[in-house]
Amino acid sequence: MTARTWLITGVSSGFGHALTTQLLERGERVIGTVRDTAKVADLSSKHPDTFQARVLDVTDTTAVRKTVDEAFAAGRVDVVVSNAGYGLFGAAEEITDAQVDHIIATNLTGSITLIRAALPHLRAQGGGRIVQLSTYGGQVAFPGNSMYHATK
Repeated sequence: MTARTWLITGVSSGFGHALTTQLLERGERVIGTVRDTAKVADLSSKHPDTFQARVLDVTDTTAVRKTVDEAFAAGRVDVVVSNAGYGLFGAAEEITDAQVDHIIATNLTGSITLIRAALPHLRAQGGGRIVQLSTYGGQVAFPGNSMYHATK
């Protein structure tokens, strides 16, 4: 089987890191985005030929488009995984406007921007897959988590 290339956002921890580790151990290639490459030094040193860490803040629309364009310019990208996100917990009336704007830009708008940037490339290469990760928090809501649930 030919190794596939995956573009995955948010690979520094959690599910993104676990998915990336498993894919690399299977022999797949991963372009993984992080805000701090030091957090994926383990992956970079263990898989220097198949893992590429790219610095990206998914709230930066221009940077998302540039990162996607560069990934596809380097060759076929078979799977785009929108994984980056975080939780913001607290009563809605206690969260600042800046916090609301940031979680929406990260968990919602960042994913939309990533997919919109990837679609023309996927069409041009004749196919590929998009995986949008979410959470149980997108289906069920709990007190104190309104902003997180709203963006999932």
